[in-house]
Amino acid sequence: MIGDCDNPFWDFSLVVYARDGVEAACLALQERRDLDVNMLLFCCWTGSRGHALSAADIGRLRSAVEPWRSRVVTPLRGVRGWLKSQAVAPRTLTEPLRERIKADELDAEAVAQRLMVETVPVGEGEGRPDQAAANLATYFADLGSAPDDRDTADLAVLLCGCFPDLQPSEAARFLAR
Repeated sequence: MIGDCDNPFWDFSLVVYARDGVEAACLALQERRDLDVNMLLFCCWTGSRGHALSAADIGRLRSAVEPWRSRVVTPLRGVRGWLKSQAVAPRTLTEPLRERIKADELDAEAVAQRLMVETVPVGEGEGRPDQAAANLATYFADLGSAPDDRDTADLAVLLCGCFPDLQPSEAARFLAR
């Protein structure tokens, strides 16, 4: 598995994604807004290291990762989703294949995260939830939009997953700035 490579962003993502509500919040943002979950996590990871992402950083990240995301990650996700809902072949035959594709999708996500770290290197620093929120705002601005109330609620869950001592009301306040 590629995902076990030496990548502090990957390690961070695995821990955060496993926290209560984070997976559901990220997937809701992905489904509702077609947001890149890795980009959301990268915004938070860099903020957890006290690093501000500029609009140029976001643009470089999107340019570096989009071909991989659109040609590898998204198609794997699509096949995996189709296999889950299809009625053509018995589940006993398709489930092992779906699980292998899920593992391949995870490896593809790890590659995307490696590309991100190589595109915008980030050193260690003091974690700041306000900086993570600002990075998320920069990502939304790059997309030409702003989070609506549902997005903000999901982003607050993500911030609390990244900063476990953060209260949801504080997360929402950082996101409202």
